[in-house]
Amino acid sequence: MKIPIFTEDPGWHGLQLKQAFAERDVEAIFIPLNDCSLHITHDQNDVISIPFFERLPRGAFVRGIQAGTLQQVMTRLNILHMLQQSDVVIYNQPKAIERTVDKAMTSFLLHKNNVPTPATWICESRKEAENTRQMMAEQQQPLVIKPLFGSQGIGVRKLSAQEILPVPMQQFVDGVYYLQQLI
Repeated sequence: MKIPIFTEDPGWHGLQLKQAFAERDVEAIFIPLNDCSLHITHDQNDVISIPFFERLPRGAFVRGIQAGTLQQVMTRLNILHMLQQSDVVIYNQPKAIERTVDKAMTSFLLHKNNVPTPATWICESRKEAENTRQMMAEQQQPLVIKPLFGSQGIGVRKLSAQEILPVPMQQFVDGVYYLQQLI
């Protein structure tokens, strides 16, 4: 049996996962989702093309989805949804990825389910973000500013109570301010 592990960078986690599959006689192949493609034609049975797979696997494991434009990320998620609708078992299901890749949705779901989280403000308005920063500065409370999408601390910045929002902000927030109380 062969299974794709969708990731751009396997890292040590991916290598451990590949080894665990090998111990169960499953060959795991690392494949970036952006290497997959869709072929929706009248003369083709398989719509989803996965490198190194002549036909769809029974299962696929998602370790990561590369950053990209909205269209690129949606295409990658669509591939996962289409695999699932084609009876491929997806580990780390697309719906769970959609909910956790977006920090605003993650924060909302944690709050809604009474999981303690730092106070969080999400907005597109620089003025509103600055008002939040000033309010927290009055309380001598530093903030953390994060990109809405991303992981592993990439793009995260601590803002001291007196520090103004960095300029140019676009490179840090891509149009959305995600501020959290530093705990």
